[in-house]
Order: sequence, then structure tokens, then C-alpha cells
Amino acid sequence: MQWELTFMKWANQWWSLPVLDHTIPWLTYLGSHFAVVLFILLSLIITKQRKIFRRLLLLYGIQSAIVYSLKFLIQRERPFHFLQEMASKLSRGPGEILDPSFPSGHATYAFMMATLLAYWFPRYRVLFYIAAGFIAWTRIYLGLHYPTDIVVGALLGYGISRFFLLCSGIKGGK
Repeated sequence: MQWELTFMKWANQWWSLPVLDHTIPWLTYLGSHFAVVLFILLSLIITKQRKIFRRLLLLYGIQSAIVYSLKFLIQRERPFHFLQEMASKLSRGPGEILDPSFPSGHATYAFMMATLLAYWFPRYRVLFYIAAGFIAWTRIYLGLHYPTDIVVGALLGYGISRFFLLCSGIKGGK
């Protein structure tokens, strides 16, 4: 944990910009529960298939159960408790952070959505994973997660989603 705090202090010196301090607290919510629910509802509206809707809800439930089980089992404090210079960025965005840090739910959900979109639209998969990586990075930028929280969250989102797609019979793109 100490190397991560050192890295975050060092990185905060060169990547912190006023424009990012005002926009990132809002962009980070592209990996939130609200974004996932909206994604699932849009999938229902676009495909008009309740089967896909139910399976996406199941995937979201599985991801959430695993993420929150790990969070409350491990009980890792968030880095902004240790990094005063990053705590000020939190006041610019909505919401309050109450749950433990490890793993990052936002990274998990961002990579879950990116994996699904990459499966359905393989031509644009690089863009989807870049967007998911950006959403995950916003959590480090804000001092809400350590780098390992993000990596594990991303691996969970990708791995569970790939396994789920393999087992569920949801059709992919060409």
C-alpha cells in the first residue's frame, strides 16, 4: 500500500489540472450503478429481447455480489484518508463515499460494459477498452482508489463478463 500512496502523491504533482479537477468528478460516474442500469435498459430498448435484459441483470448482480463481498471482506480504507492533497477534489463531485476501497466497483462495471460492447461490436473494441481504462483512471485521479483496486476491478469486470458470455449464449457481433 505504501508504494501506491507514494505513486499517487508523485502522479498528483504532474497530472492535476483545474479543468480535470472540475470534470473528472462527473465523468467518473460513467462507471457507476446508475450508468450500468441505464446501459442495461438501453440494451433492452435496442434489442427488444427480454432474454438479454434478464441475463444482463444477472451479470450485473453477479458482478456486484463479488465486488461488494470482496470490499467488505478486505475492508481496505480509501487513499483519500491518507492523501490530504487529493481529498479536495472530492468536494467537486456528487455523492459520498462510504464503502471500502478494494476492488473498484467503477472499474469493474466499466470493464463489464466495455467487454459486452466489444463482444457485440468487435470493430470498436479498442475504443471501448480505452474508455473503460479512462473511467478506471478517474478513480485514482480523485484519490478514491489505489492502482491495485483498479487493476483487480478491471480484471473482475473483464473476466467475469467473458466467462458469462461464454456460458450464457448471448450472441456477439461479427
